[in-house]
Amino acid sequence: MEIKQIIVVTDGKSNIGGNPVTAAAEAARKGIVVNAIGIMEQRDEDHAFDEIKEIARAGRGAWENTHVTNLGQTMHHMTQRTVNKTIETIVGNQLKEIMGGSLNDIPPPSRGQIVDYMERLGEDIPIKCCVVMDCSGSMANKMGTARQSIIELMNSLQGRKGKSQIAIVAFPGVKGEFYKVICDFTENIGELKRTVYELKAGGNTPTAAAINKAIDLMMGIQDITFEEIAVNNGPLLRDGMI
Repeated sequence: MEIKQIIVVTDGKSNIGGNPVTAAAEAARKGIVVNAIGIMEQRDEDHAFDEIKEIARAGRGAWENTHVTNLGQTMHHMTQRTVNKTIETIVGNQLKEIMGGSLNDIPPPSRGQIVDYMERLGEDIPIKCCVVMDCSGSMANKMGTARQSIIELMNSLQGRKGKSQIAIVAFPGVKGEFYKVICDFTENIGELKRTVYELKAGGNTPTAAAINKAIDLMMGIQDITFEEIAVNNGPLLRDGMI
């Protein structure tokens, strides 16, 4: 058993590269929870982040609007909520299958033992978390805090007994690309610190493409380049065709 979650962090609505709600729904179908965080300024209105709510609902996750200075704490809380919700669902399904009832139907002494078991499981269960970070132009004055927030999240997860891995996908990428993989899954905080400074702001907001890439990373699907196709399949052109 392993918890797989994507945390989408953005300060605005997607404006290119597909529908992020559809992408989040696809993640949920593959057993990946999609949480979403809207980075707000004081002048922002809650309705400006309606897309955040829809992404989280489609991804069977949670959403929250927060100030960038609270981003690290918010990501940590969301991760913990995802762990708790996943374990509650798993244990609840097992109880229903075994007893035909729920945790509330169990006598208090036995119920306490099950709750203790759930807490221990929450500390031991492996976590893979992909942070999908908005690096559009509007994030320019927030990138320093955003970088530090990802490191804070990794620090908080390292206190667990279970294996915790983080990956980072930035959107947009460079030279017109929709995304850039800043860091593949790692539990090495030193590696994370080295790569996180590649997060730089500029460009549009292709949220859907970044979520889709995060799904690929989570499922172990790698991009295939033209050179790899050529090596694996031999010459694409026969001698007689040249």
